[in-house]
Amino acid sequence: MAGSQKGTRDGERPMRSRRGPWVVAAVLVALLAGAVSIFGNVSSTRADSLKSHEQAATSAAEIASTLKLVVQREGDLVVNAAGFFVGSPDASQAQFTQWTTAVDAFGRYPELKAIAEVAEITPAQLPAVIASVAPGGSGRQTEVPLVVTPPGLRPYYCLSTVSVVRPSYTPTTPPGLDLCQTSVGQWLVAIRDSGRGAVLPYGTGKDATLGVGWPVYRGGTVPPTVQGRRDAFIGWVAEQLDPTVALDTALVGHHHTAVEMRFHSGSTTASFVGGSAPVGAQVTTVAIGQGWEVVTRSAIQPSGIFDSGPARIRLVVGLLVSLLLGLLIYVLGTGRARARRLVEESTAKLRHQALHDSLTGLPNRALILDRISQMTARSRREGTRIAAYFLDLDNFKDVNDSLGHGAGDQLLVEVGARLSGTLRDGDTVGRLGGDEFVVLVEGASLSGGIDMVADRILDALSSPFILDKSDTPQWITVSIGIAEGARETPEELLQDADVALYRAKASGKQHAVVFSRSMQEELDDRRSLENDLHQALDYDQFEVRYRSTTDLATRQATGVEAQLAWLHPERGLVPPATFVPALESAGLAVSAGQWLLRAACRDGVAWHRNGDHLMVSVDISAAHFDRDGFVDDVEAALSSTGFDPGHLTLALAETALAPDASTTIARLQRVKALGVRIALGDFDSGYSSLTFLQRFPIDVLTVDRSLLAETVDPGEIETLAGTLGQLGRVFGVDIVIESPEGEPGPVPPTMEAGADEAGTPVITARR
Repeated sequence: MAGSQKGTRDGERPMRSRRGPWVVAAVLVALLAGAVSIFGNVSSTRADSLKSHEQAATSAAEIASTLKLVVQREGDLVVNAAGFFVGSPDASQAQFTQWTTAVDAFGRYPELKAIAEVAEITPAQLPAVIASVAPGGSGRQTEVPLVVTPPGLRPYYCLSTVSVVRPSYTPTTPPGLDLCQTSVGQWLVAIRDSGRGAVLPYGTGKDATLGVGWPVYRGGTVPPTVQGRRDAFIGWVAEQLDPTVALDTALVGHHHTAVEMRFHSGSTTASFVGGSAPVGAQVTTVAIGQGWEVVTRSAIQPSGIFDSGPARIRLVVGLLVSLLLGLLIYVLGTGRARARRLVEESTAKLRHQALHDSLTGLPNRALILDRISQMTARSRREGTRIAAYFLDLDNFKDVNDSLGHGAGDQLLVEVGARLSGTLRDGDTVGRLGGDEFVVLVEGASLSGGIDMVADRILDALSSPFILDKSDTPQWITVSIGIAEGARETPEELLQDADVALYRAKASGKQHAVVFSRSMQEELDDRRSLENDLHQALDYDQFEVRYRSTTDLATRQATGVEAQLAWLHPERGLVPPATFVPALESAGLAVSAGQWLLRAACRDGVAWHRNGDHLMVSVDISAAHFDRDGFVDDVEAALSSTGFDPGHLTLALAETALAPDASTTIARLQRVKALGVRIALGDFDSGYSSLTFLQRFPIDVLTVDRSLLAETVDPGEIETLAGTLGQLGRVFGVDIVIESPEGEPGPVPPTMEAGADEAGTPVITARR
């Protein structure tokens, strides 16, 4: 018995000695993995906390922007009300009530509590105003005789003459209250003299509201001087807004967030609060102008791994994975054959993943470049033809946006399958990423020509795709760039195919283009042109060239239209048709537009100073107009140069007005509030100009003179001119004819036509 037991222990000793190192290794790996897990969890938790801080900051910016837009949206109603009072300065209470009902003021603006006209009443006018609000009077009638509060004789009184309030709201402003003797009095005077509206706190305690004030002047325009504004002053349009509605609107989609609107100017302070602030919230303050700031308190994720439930879960899971990894090392170490097999399988899988696209399973860029290298070597050795087809799905982003990325992934997989089924064995179909595919063909596959392969690809993708998330079949089109023949490097072949693809997309959808050296030269020229454009602003190479504009009714010159010109030190005078598209593709359209606007205003000031009171029109690009700060650019150009806004017209093409009607209308109304006119250009080149005249606040419709010049018959010219004039009268716009490119047109009396160094006609002031 003893010998048997001894033999057993002696037999176990070698096995234990073999397992010992693997046990130690397993323990060390588990400890190391555990340490990595803890470190990674700490880093991940901190990253999540940082991300939550960033999200809180983004949420604060969105809330502030929403509040600002809610207040700015009231500008539409204020401007319309101002127009009503300009047209009906002696409007009765009934007429004003009828107008608010017609524009559905309380339905369209849920935050609106009351709207009124506040007039500046002299002592001599006071008896008539008191009589108008008495029973039977035309103004806002009261149950008791109107008594001015506070009493006393003053140079003028600021009294509400007509007003309408929301049915559910009880007004806190008593009839006869002299608002100029209240806390808002100084603001009303400032609004009157500045010509600009303001948003202020009004009232105290639970009755506090947001007050919007807007000055109204005779003629509907803002006089350029303070004295002129005082002389033409009619009164104020005043609104009371419910801050709770505005705050609730801003908090939509932002849970666990509190928001506070604060006002501070001089000794006046106010605060409106909405939402609920979570414990440990992040406080973010955003200034929105006119003394207002928005303070948000948003929930954030703690940075400690034990302070967060998800962090604790990750820590536990990481430690369990570490233990399992140690166990795996032990099992693999004690089963070498199985370990080798697992390693070989894993290596093969990693090799496949490194060379193939994870979504479609097609060769990726690395494997494609390797296949091109092999094709190039065979071509040079055997003289076979090779070609690369670079494919891009047209408008693939629309599929992702409308059906989701899952549908987009399914479409990419099916496109890859169709391409693979179309080509012969030995050819390669790969995916570079996104919606870009590459097809490599050689030898017999090109026996029918490179165009035949492109036709097969287009035919294979022309039938509709059935996607799981779409009830209707989806058709797609592709653009193909083709590069044929060996290159010095595989990258050069792909690059040339990509250049051809760029030309194919510019030529239209469902189109294939073969690379030529001229394409690369054109691309290099375009890049060189864009590089030069970056220096044009810095080195003052831009100039302003003017064409005259003519009133259709009188056929007399009404002013000039400013256009951007580029005088390059080596290229000479570059035509706008050449460099303006390059400005947009280089991202310089906004900077150039700002420069042109300031330069035209500066020239206008100089002309006016010399007695040439011309209307100056400035072409505005779609990229510049679509910028959020566009109105600020216009205001800055006017204020920095001192140019009269009433003599400035901004000419916009239809494409600049199309994307977002509500945003466009609001932006145009802000521009018009400065006193600037809006012109719709290129009337004869679009298809929806009449609709645009109905939807947008347009003052001028410009027509290219070539529209009339192409009509030979004088009678037809008069008929066409009469039709356009009638169109202007119907829509309430001026019809202006602009001179064609390269022609000065009729010259204003105080100007003269000339030519620049390149012989191009230009207009300048008479000397």
